[in-house]
Amino acid sequence: MKTNIKKSLKLMTLLVTSILIAAASAQTYTYMYLQGSIVVETQKIVWIKEGQEVSGDTVQMSFTVEPNFTRTFNDTLYLTNKDITNHNVNITVTDTVGSHFETCTVYVYENFTQSGSWTLVGTLDLKNSNSALTKQLNSTGYFKFDFEIRATSTGSDNSFELMVIYE
Repeated sequence: MKTNIKKSLKLMTLLVTSILIAAASAQTYTYMYLQGSIVVETQKIVWIKEGQEVSGDTVQMSFTVEPNFTRTFNDTLYLTNKDITNHNVNITVTDTVGSHFETCTVYVYENFTQSGSWTLVGTLDLKNSNSALTKQLNSTGYFKFDFEIRATSTGSDNSFELMVIYE
């Protein structure tokens, strides 16, 4: 095998040039930083379940009913605005109960103080995925959720979900 000196010199020159360019690039490299800060604030819209504030954005309720008997659950769940500004609230049924329920309704009331009088602002049908309510929750105001449930028989289609979005 014959070695071509000219090609070897060209390859060596190319290699040395590449190393010099890489070294020069490394020397002119500048560093960049990100500086940030974190603001910790309290939750603005808060669930109150059985008189206790619930931390986080999810609350779970459990109801026990008998078939063919209407049962109401009052004063068990509230939503309060702890902010100094009003917020538009959209409440939507995202998961519905099944056919084993004749009635499964949420009555939503509003009040500006928890001990004041309550005014009905809307109802949600937990059997209907199109059921929704949009209402402004005033600063330091409350929504109260009362439930009316009538099961026709036992079944496993008994869970539901409400989604609350606020601006």
